[in-house]
Amino acid sequence: MALYEIRTLMAQRRTSLISFGAFPNDLAAILAARALMRRGEALEVWRGEILVYRLGPPVEWAAPRLKVRRG
Repeated sequence: MALYEIRTLMAQRRTSLISFGAFPNDLAAILAARALMRRGEALEVWRGEILVYRLGPPVEWAAPRLKVRRG
């Protein structure tokens, strides 16, 4: 059994839920994560430092935008 981290991300660019669980394989973790997911959210499943599964908007959507000062 491996330990997985499940993250659901909302449109406001902040993590709405982080949960942990031990699953026998990647598929079992992905199916459990999809059951937690709500409409309009992005989903990530991590096994250690490896991103196993991602569903939703592009990665740039979850990263905060940089503010540039001019002048």
